[in-house]
Amino acid sequence: MKKIIGYLLLLLLVSFQGFSQTKFKGVVKDDKEKLSLFGALVTITAEGTTAVDQATVDFDGTFSLTTTKTYGTVEVSMNGFISKSFPFYGKGDESTIDLGIIYLEENTVTQRDIIVTTSSIDVIKDRKTPISSSTMRNYEMREKVSNKDFIELTSHMPGVYTSRVGGGFGDTRMNVRGFEQNNISPMIDGIPVYDLEAGIVDWANIASMNDVASSIQLQRGLGASKLVNSSVAGTFNMILRDANYDKGGFLYNATGNNGYRKFVGSYATGLLKSGFSANVLLSATSGDGYVTATNFEAYSYYLALGYKKGKHDFQFKVFGSPQWHNQRVSDISLATYIERGNGVDEPNYKYNRDWGYLDNEQYATKVNFGHKPLGIFQWDINFTDKTQLSAKLYGSKGTSGSTNFSGGILGFSAAQLTNDEGQIDLDFIQQYTSNTYTTNPSSVYFRDPNYVDGNGNNLYINSPFAGAFTDANGNVTGYSYDTGVTLLSEITNQTFYGGILNLSSQLTNNLKLNYGLDARKTVYNKTRIVNDLFGASGYSIDFYDALNSGPSGSWYSMYTNNTALPEPILDFTKKNLGATPVDYNYDAKIAYLGSYAQIEYDIWKLNFLAQGGFNRQFIQRVDYSLIEDSSNTTNELPMDGYNAKFGVNFNVTSKHNIWANAGFVSRPPVFVTVYSGLNNDINPNYRNEKFKSIEVGYGFRSRSVSLNISAYSSDHKDAETPYYTPELGNFGTTSGINRVNRGIELDVTAAPIRKLILNGTLSVGEWKYSSNAIFQDLRPDTSGNLLDPSILLIDGQKIGGAPQLMASLGAEYEFFKNFRLGSNIKYSDRMYSSPALERYDPVFYGDVFAFKSPVRLPSFAVTDAFASYRFRVNVTNFIDLRLNVDNILNRKYISESNTSYQADSVDPSTYDSSAPSNATFRDNGNLYKGLATSNNAFFGLGRTWNFTVRYEF
Repeated sequence: MKKIIGYLLLLLLVSFQGFSQTKFKGVVKDDKEKLSLFGALVTITAEGTTAVDQATVDFDGTFSLTTTKTYGTVEVSMNGFISKSFPFYGKGDESTIDLGIIYLEENTVTQRDIIVTTSSIDVIKDRKTPISSSTMRNYEMREKVSNKDFIELTSHMPGVYTSRVGGGFGDTRMNVRGFEQNNISPMIDGIPVYDLEAGIVDWANIASMNDVASSIQLQRGLGASKLVNSSVAGTFNMILRDANYDKGGFLYNATGNNGYRKFVGSYATGLLKSGFSANVLLSATSGDGYVTATNFEAYSYYLALGYKKGKHDFQFKVFGSPQWHNQRVSDISLATYIERGNGVDEPNYKYNRDWGYLDNEQYATKVNFGHKPLGIFQWDINFTDKTQLSAKLYGSKGTSGSTNFSGGILGFSAAQLTNDEGQIDLDFIQQYTSNTYTTNPSSVYFRDPNYVDGNGNNLYINSPFAGAFTDANGNVTGYSYDTGVTLLSEITNQTFYGGILNLSSQLTNNLKLNYGLDARKTVYNKTRIVNDLFGASGYSIDFYDALNSGPSGSWYSMYTNNTALPEPILDFTKKNLGATPVDYNYDAKIAYLGSYAQIEYDIWKLNFLAQGGFNRQFIQRVDYSLIEDSSNTTNELPMDGYNAKFGVNFNVTSKHNIWANAGFVSRPPVFVTVYSGLNNDINPNYRNEKFKSIEVGYGFRSRSVSLNISAYSSDHKDAETPYYTPELGNFGTTSGINRVNRGIELDVTAAPIRKLILNGTLSVGEWKYSSNAIFQDLRPDTSGNLLDPSILLIDGQKIGGAPQLMASLGAEYEFFKNFRLGSNIKYSDRMYSSPALERYDPVFYGDVFAFKSPVRLPSFAVTDAFASYRFRVNVTNFIDLRLNVDNILNRKYISESNTSYQADSVDPSTYDSSAPSNATFRDNGNLYKGLATSNNAFFGLGRTWNFTVRYEF
């Protein structure tokens, strides 16, 4: 009888649960930035049943979940955060329980997933996507960027080396796993911003990205992008803040060494009840530069507008960063640094030759400038919770450029005309060019007028040409040693637009398919303009015609005196800064169409990934005449590319996982490799680059330790590098560059006690060239034939440009609530110089002066430190104070070199071809830290500091 009564009571309880409901609602945010945690999972469980109720947190951080359970536990969880649980006892009266704002504490040792709402942006999912990656959030970026270039934020990621090169603002270059940055695919919101014309990555024109990005993620190796992009070393994904970013704003002010100043203001409306949202940011940055005369000025703006209604989500974003910055780009030898230092053994590592004084005013001769805004329109349609169509349109229009000298005086280039202080003697250049240096006609510095206009006025016309004039048969018709010196800008007027269409469908609980199309049209208009004539009457427009125009001087009638100074171009539609094109003017046109498919399959503890794609490019060159309204257009040249990658992840336990991936890429050459030189001639040797990669990895996750280790092997074949000069363009190419890059990477984060965080990385590489290469001069001889190619002896040589051994160790401790101190040290070794491969030609340079092997540069360690404090003004307002000191020990180190003079090789300064033997650098005592002082080098920056105040409201 008792059993029957028990069964009846149990049945009554189950029935009560089945017909009563309790509703939960709340808001989930992170405890650090107070941002909504879209995608967090809310789960209700109860003892005695395996059934669970779940809901996902929405865009604005809210959730609503109804359950029939009368008691149990509500758990809020998200990868990368410490879960929170709440016991509950329902009243059974259809009541609603408001849990309020639930703040999740970030798990400091676990990298949390980036949450994106659109399928057109590809990110790594921890313990699922079989690709190695490193992620940095916005708050980490603003804390660590100091007054560095934002791309330097990646320098503590495994396998990454960054160098400030000459030290100018935005001039930092990035190297991943031994590959230069032209093998990396930079993407903004899933849109490739890789330069298809020259293969370069222009960080300067997105230098304020750390202000507007919600996160950045470096995906090493094959990367996670579905697009058939240019990535062979990695994909660098910069994800912009959406319009529906949480409501609030901030004001940010920073000051630092060498006059560094930065101000940022931002505000977001959050997602309004009407479905609209907006996010706006403005910033201004300026400074004098750490290196002498590397002043800079940059601005940025960002506007995001959004509308979300039902199944539709619209996002419109505009980002731009007009800037100018003075540079140090000229090659400087170690001997010159020492000469400008104490003259014995202490170099002046801030020395910069690329400036001087003109009329007692500082005058920079190497200036980079530009403004290339990017606009994005995105429309996501969520047909169901399993199917989404994402359509993205984008476009950019703007101008960028950099200045260079043209011409010379009495056989000397402008860079050789320096004063006693080692700066370019601009006063002399102006006096000579305008013929005001002396009135004595017999003086060597007297300049003869080289053109008489229709009114009988004597004019001084500058040009880039110095040497012999020849006719069509190669006969000399005259000489010119009197070109004068002109400051010109090499200009790129860029226009591109395109679209991405991606269909994402969860076909079953285990199978997900993405399919898409990617189209883009790009036009790069390339030319030169005149910045400064230095007192001359004008500048010859087209020096190519001068070579075949008959008597010297007759062609100077085609000249311009229309000049424009480099500036931060606020009007991005202002082509060529309003100046007249000179020397050359051509369009590089690239039309691109690609398609791809990606399959993800999850079963048991296994996650499979397969992706493949194909693209076709049509490239075309249009050469414009500078002296008449005509042009010469080539036919469209089709080129195909494709890729495929496969991967698998196995979650052995809740803490351990192993993964592997493999793939291949066939990448078409960039435009300047196909159309070499400043004409429509096609390089007969161009071909696709081939890349194969295999990688395996292991991961460990616990509450106090996160560890990743991976091993990779990459084979890169048939790479080609154009050989460039401003006057001749890409007149030759080095082809058949084959390389093998292998290595191991480790990163670990640990929190042995609550307030202490430790992190470390280790990267060990073995990067070598796997064959000799070929240099082909593309200038025909007098018979119209190409010269025989040169063999470059690089087989087995180390690949330079980045350390093949890097290790870092960092610590951060919270001494009291919200006050933190931390430091990080990075050690670099086994770094080699990276000279132009053409210098390995023993025929052209001779056995004595041809490079034999790269120089191993001295190892170095750099220590950074910080202190930060955050205090609450009121419930919603905070103030953050932070002091960053980089290279706190002021370590002087060589960050890169582009020459390879060995200590025991012949010293050119004392070379005598008739002598039976010649002294080496070591014999002559011309060494600095074991390096021959004829080697060019750039030094890393010494101690720098930055103090910031940030007010959140």
